[in-house]
This record gives sequence, structure tokens and C-alpha cells, in this order.
Amino acid sequence: MLTEVKAYSSWQSAPQLLLSSTGRAETDLLQIRSIDGLDPVKASVNTSPYGSIDGAAHVGDSVLTRNIVLTIGMNPDWDDWTFESLRRLLYSYFTPKRPVKLVFYSDDINPVEIEGIVESAEVNMFSKDPEMIVSIICPDPYFTSLNPIVLTGQSVHSVTDPTNIVYNGSVEAGINLQVTYTSGTSPNRIGIQIGDPKILYFNMLETAAVTASKYFELSSIPGKKYVQNVSLDSGVIKSLLANVERGNADWPLLQPGTNEFFVITDTGVQDWSLTYFERFGGL
Repeated sequence: MLTEVKAYSSWQSAPQLLLSSTGRAETDLLQIRSIDGLDPVKASVNTSPYGSIDGAAHVGDSVLTRNIVLTIGMNPDWDDWTFESLRRLLYSYFTPKRPVKLVFYSDDINPVEIEGIVESAEVNMFSKDPEMIVSIICPDPYFTSLNPIVLTGQSVHSVTDPTNIVYNGSVEAGINLQVTYTSGTSPNRIGIQIGDPKILYFNMLETAAVTASKYFELSSIPGKKYVQNVSLDSGVIKSLLANVERGNADWPLLQPGTNEFFVITDTGVQDWSLTYFERFGGL
């Protein structure tokens, strides 16, 4: 169950309205009365009809933007805060066209955040019980954990002794992986495998070296994908996308549940550090 929501304004000077630690919900100056748009976003499924038989061919699908709608009640104390001053405070957070970040706290999952653009902020100011209806469009429809999860391990030369990663998110998540030199001969091949190699395997051809002076880095986060070597001395980055083995290669993603994770190299011993954020399709 959701227990708390925080809004972060894009304005550096946005005022804060702190709640009294001894107060009650019915005496809060601002009251979240409802939040819509927290369910999984409806998918857009594209099909193409067959010419001479019944049915249609599936040609692609995607999840589009999320629309979160906040209903915020105003409860002035008439000493320091009036309807007008509370409304202007809300405008400093929810001005149309401005970015905003929402962080949700729950008693069953870790805190998650989502960023969006304020579409509208409408107030029924002539009502006996004024409310503000805020509509926020989130281009990335998924909620992302506030804090990253970092795991470490060592490379293997075959599919043995996996690192079992329990991923608690409800949608797939990309990873950031760094492989550094420890001892022995520098590897010429690096493979990243999650589960069955027939389903998901990422393999680098030769020249994806890891030495005492450079490390290997991969990101499979959608919109931020790259494979590269980074020099520890100069910081020079060399892209390795051209060295990715084709065929059954794919970008490694963590799926809900337990994931058997391997970093496979042909020689030497390498350390790896894996960073990822859990992502959720709905709250």
C-alpha cells in the first residue's frame, strides 16, 4: 500500500510546505485525495490484416506514455496559509510544460520514482471545497527504484556456478556492467549470459580486451546502450559495437524472478561489477 508521495519541482527556489509531525491527515494543509494512472499502461499492439484468411499478423507492440492525475485538496489554516497562498505554492511545483519528479513510498516495495511533464493544473477556485487537478505526462511509463542495486563477482570460463540475481521488478530492466583486470592473461573474448544461452547471450569478438590499464563496460539500458573499453590512464573511450558477435547475440536484460548471471571470458581472472535499477509497470 502507498504510504507517501513526494513531488520535486524543477524550480530551485520552490518553497517547501512541511507537515507537522504531531498533526493528523485531516488537518494537513494539502491533502492528496486521489492518484490516478498508477496501473500498468495499456499497450499499443500493432497488427496487419491478412489478405485472404481470417485474423491478422502481429507486427509490433509498445507501451506508450503514462498519465498520472493528482487530486489535491487545500485545507487552509487562515493564519499563515489561505486558499490563494496554497494554490500559488502548488503552481511552483505543477506549472504546465515544466518537468516534475514524483517519488512514491510503499510498505511492500522499495521507493520508486518517475519523471514527467506537467500537462495541466486546474483549480475549481469558486467551490466551497477547492481542489487542484494536476495531469502529468510521463514519457517513460515505468516506475524506477530510487536506489541502485550493485552486485560483484568474478568471471568464469564456462557456464558453471552462476550468480543468482533475484529481480523483484515487474518489467525487464537493463544493466550496467564493468569488467576489470585481476590476474593472468588478458581475455580476448567476453560473454554476458543470463539464463539459457539460446534465449539471451551477448558475446564480444576479439579486441574486447581487459588489461591493467583499461576496463570493459556495457550498458543495456534502453536509450543508453553502449559497449566500450575505457582507459584508466587517460579516460579515452573506444566503442566496441563493431565487435559484437552477430547471430544469437542480444542485449542482456534482467527479467522478473531469479536470473542466472554469468560473465564468461576465455582466459585470466576478471572482476565484474553489476549495477541495475528495479523497474515496475504499475504500483
